[in-house]
Amino acid sequence: MKVNHKHMQKLRTRTTIIQAALELMGEEKGLEGLSLREVTRVAEISPTAFYRHFKDMDELGLVLVDEVGLKLRGLLRSARKDGVSYKVALRDSINLFFGYVLDNRALFRFIIRERVGGNSKIRSAIRQEMGYFAKDLAGDMSTLKRMTWLTHQELVQLSEMIIQTSFSNANDFLDVDSNKKEEIRDIKFKSIRQLRLIYSGAALKIQKRRRIKIREFKRR
Repeated sequence: MKVNHKHMQKLRTRTTIIQAALELMGEEKGLEGLSLREVTRVAEISPTAFYRHFKDMDELGLVLVDEVGLKLRGLLRSARKDGVSYKVALRDSINLFFGYVLDNRALFRFIIRERVGGNSKIRSAIRQEMGYFAKDLAGDMSTLKRMTWLTHQELVQLSEMIIQTSFSNANDFLDVDSNKKEEIRDIKFKSIRQLRLIYSGAALKIQKRRRIKIREFKRR
C-alpha cells in the first residue's frame, strides 16, 4: 500500500500543534491565556502553517474536546458490553475512565478547566460531549430488563448524574500525584460508592413502581 507522505506530514504537524498547546497550558493556564504565537514557537512552525490546520485558537480548543469525547466514549462503551453485570460494568468503567485521565493528564486538565471557565464555544462543546456520554449510557441501560421501569427521560437524568459525578471526581484525581497509589485507589473507591448510591436511588423508584403494578394486578 502506497503511503501518502504529504498526508502523513500534515498529521504529524497537526499533532505537534496540539501537543505544543497542551504543553503550554500545563496545569494552570487556560486556552484564552494562550497566544497563537506561543503555540507556533513551541511547535516550531510559522503562523501560516498553523492556519493550514486550524482556523483560530478556538478551533484548536474544539478539536481537543472532540479528541477526548470520541476516545473516551469508545472506551466506556467497551466496558458496558452485553452480558456483563452492572457491578462489573461499573468497576470496569471507573478503571477505564481514570486510566484514560491518568494517561492524558494535560488533555483532561484542559477539559476540567475549560468546562467552568474559558469561552462559551468551548464550554458549549464540552456540555455537548457530556450529553453524548449520557445519551450513550442511557441507551445501554434501556436494554436492561429492570431499567424498563424507568422512562427515557429518567434514564437520561440518571446518566447525567453519573457523568457529572465522574467528571467532578476526575478533578480530584488530577490533583493527586500519580505515584500516590493509595490516594488514587481511594478516589476510585469513592467514585464507585457514589455511583452505587445513584443507582440505589433508581432501584428504589423501580421497586416502588413494581409494587404499585403488583397491587393493581391483584385488584383485578
